[in-house]
Amino acid sequence: MKLSPTIIVLSIVGLLAFTNPKLDSYEQHIHQIITQEADKRDDVTRTLGTIFGGVASSFIASSTVRNNYVLFSTYDSNLGTRHVKFVGILGNFFQTSSTNR
Repeated sequence: MKLSPTIIVLSIVGLLAFTNPKLDSYEQHIHQIITQEADKRDDVTRTLGTIFGGVASSFIASSTVRNNYVLFSTYDSNLGTRHVKFVGILGNFFQTSSTNR
């Protein structure tokens, strides 16, 4: 059985649309970044990162601008003094830029 190019393209488009991450997934990703950064520091920072990481990631996600392009999304956030941009595609996030403000 031979697959037609139309079916292949529609399958890829459907996969991209289905796996386009939502803002909740982005919040979890930011929480993971905060936790990883806190783990690199001393014990007090690690503890504070664990306690307040969820609150901080919620605050960051609430001020994030998400542009939904159906197949993928872009996210613009301020993380402290840094402005970061991510692309969310296939259920993953890729940082595209980071600038200091």
